Amino acid sequence: MQPNLDVRKAALAAILLVLIASARIVSTYTVFNHTVDEPAHLAAGMEWISAGKYLYEDQHPPLARVMGALGPYLAGERWHAGPDSYFEGFRILGRDAHYDRMLAFGRAGILPFFWMASAVVFLWGLRISGPAGALASTLLFTALPPVLAHSGLITTDMAVTAWIGAAALASLYWADRPDRRRTVLFGVAIGLACLSKFSALLFLPAALLAMHRGQLWRHRRSLAIACAVAFLVIWAGYRFTFARVDYLHLRLPAPRFFTGLSTLWAHNATGHVSYLLGRVSRTGFWYYYPVVMAVKTPLAFLALAMVGCRRFSTPVAFSVAILVCAFASRINIGVRHVLPIYVGLAVIGGAAATSMWRRQATRWVLAGLLLWQIASGALQHPDYLAYTNEIAGAQPENFVADSDLDWGQDMKRLGERLRHAGATEVTFESFNKTYPMLAGDAFPRILPVNTGRPAPGWNAVSVSAWKVFGVPKWPDRVPPQERVGRSTLLWYFP
Repeated sequence: MQPNLDVRKAALAAILLVLIASARIVSTYTVFNHTVDEPAHLAAGMEWISAGKYLYEDQHPPLARVMGALGPYLAGERWHAGPDSYFEGFRILGRDAHYDRMLAFGRAGILPFFWMASAVVFLWGLRISGPAGALASTLLFTALPPVLAHSGLITTDMAVTAWIGAAALASLYWADRPDRRRTVLFGVAIGLACLSKFSALLFLPAALLAMHRGQLWRHRRSLAIACAVAFLVIWAGYRFTFARVDYLHLRLPAPRFFTGLSTLWAHNATGHVSYLLGRVSRTGFWYYYPVVMAVKTPLAFLALAMVGCRRFSTPVAFSVAILVCAFASRINIGVRHVLPIYVGLAVIGGAAATSMWRRQATRWVLAGLLLWQIASGALQHPDYLAYTNEIAGAQPENFVADSDLDWGQDMKRLGERLRHAGATEVTFESFNKTYPMLAGDAFPRILPVNTGRPAPGWNAVSVSAWKVFGVPKWPDRVPPQERVGRSTLLWYFP
């Protein structure tokens, strides 16, 4: 990481880092079964591609879902008008080798968003700290367990990370010279961010205001054109549909976009059961995201980001604005909901790394931090989704649950462990209730749970079912005999 590194060498090294990270992501595809949300996303995307409709659950825009369904579609799967997005997703996935293949094809559709996000980090790092900073930023970003985890699932989180980051970076080039080409590219990036996840409608304006302040008003005409382009992109993403939106009493383009916003608003107003630091809340915790970031992010990464934050810059403003917006959320179920923050923090950390390298006294400190960052995630491979740093220690369930630890991803591993032990049945209240249905005979018969005491024989406990919903209660006083992955606890009582 030499300060005089040229752009070409830095770009080639960054591509190598991205390829290594991509291999790490792909290696997890068949280790983990589907998480709770993946079948519904897959079915909605298949409906869009195969039937030209988007009538399943509207709380998420279609972009990431379509990309997730593209691989199975090319492999011959089609939409069969299932009555429910989950059941249609289960039908597409199927069983046995077909299940593994379709799940891998679907997850591969999310990988381009990881490549896009990595490119944004490199280019933004190049802009503020040169080739060495760009390379360091890419190293930090591509070694982040939360990024690796959500780049390997059929969900919307990596897509919005890539496109919010791309829109923020495009805004910097646009502000330098708001000509027609840059204005259109800026508008396209905004539109694709909004087609990735509705949180972009909150995070992106806040980030742009924090990054540019008075510049946006000075270029207001060009900004209006960019917004018009963005709306055309959104309308195209909803297949240029036009219909009545009842709650607005209007006929509008992209009606499912507006009904989706209403659905999400109602969901946030109602809240979502969440867990943090041993407490359960229906309306979330205002301090949720700072705490989960402190536990879910490698400490070396946080240290470098804190060093970089001493100097105010556009990536600092970008990340802080998103975090501040997240305080208003009552849906607190995973660090994935603020994943775009890591784009800015990686750029900041790369700039800090370059500064530390220039000083002989801090070079060894930097080398130690970078090795710590790499090792922290690699030592927990392939459990990037359930990754927690040294703060959480050996009992991460005392800090987090749900998609930060147990999103139902270890059911396949549990089935393999029980088959190896010769078990024909297990007492288990699973968080992911659908995998045994797809696994068939490959998963032992599940017996109902007595919440007060364990049953004779094999007992498995899902961390999320236990911590979030209190089922069962007896693990509070009986230490686990072993863990399957990081999300499932296992006992055998003769």
